[in-house]
Amino acid sequence: MDHHLYSRLLAIMLLLSPLYLSAQDLPSHKKNTNPFASDIYIPLEGREEVKIIPLLDTLSADKEYLFLIRFSPKYRFSELFFDKGLATTTDSFLSIRPKTALTEGTDTATLRIIGFSNNSRILLQHKFILLAQARAFPMVNPNRSTNITVNNIVLERNMYYEKRDFPEKCVFGYLDNGHYNKDNVIIAITMSFVNKSTSKNLYVKDDKPNDDMMHEIHKAKKGTRVYIRLDVKNGKKTRSTWTSFILKD
Repeated sequence: MDHHLYSRLLAIMLLLSPLYLSAQDLPSHKKNTNPFASDIYIPLEGREEVKIIPLLDTLSADKEYLFLIRFSPKYRFSELFFDKGLATTTDSFLSIRPKTALTEGTDTATLRIIGFSNNSRILLQHKFILLAQARAFPMVNPNRSTNITVNNIVLERNMYYEKRDFPEKCVFGYLDNGHYNKDNVIIAITMSFVNKSTSKNLYVKDDKPNDDMMHEIHKAKKGTRVYIRLDVKNGKKTRSTWTSFILKD
């Protein structure tokens, strides 16, 4: 047999052999572009590794929120993700500016935080409810609302209030469906003061604010955001309600 013909037949037999696989025939593996697909994030609430103060459940879209963020000595901050808007950290402060395409109703958003410790890492997440800007924090709805009052002034969320609205002997109240109910008893008050330079939290197991709380209100800088939470007991049941507002002069 001609030598050239033999070489061609050998090459054809080799190409047709099932043992011959080109690189293009090998199965391809696409890289997973979703950074959260294979990771398991655990709820942030109640964890000691990372604390966000105050840890809210509801945010109003298109507004800026400033929180205190603390890592336990064992962990250090690594990465931060927020899927509906912008979240950034500066020193020990966390700034969140939620966004939603909705113009009414509610949306959801998730904050994810990654911390490292030696050769291990911790993955934490917290889910928020976003209120669309057009319907954010409405006035008192007597049919379905709970509100905090100070001397019968309803403290609307994200509104501005003057320090004189909080006299030394002021009294907080709890409106349930637009009415005061004598069976609702305030058993504890939490107040948080947050601005760009500091954050402070005060707690009292009582039905009225103490002197430290009132002193903090009156010495706070203009633009300080104040969070108030009331723990209210009715019979054997205890519930909490909160509001947030900004102090003027």
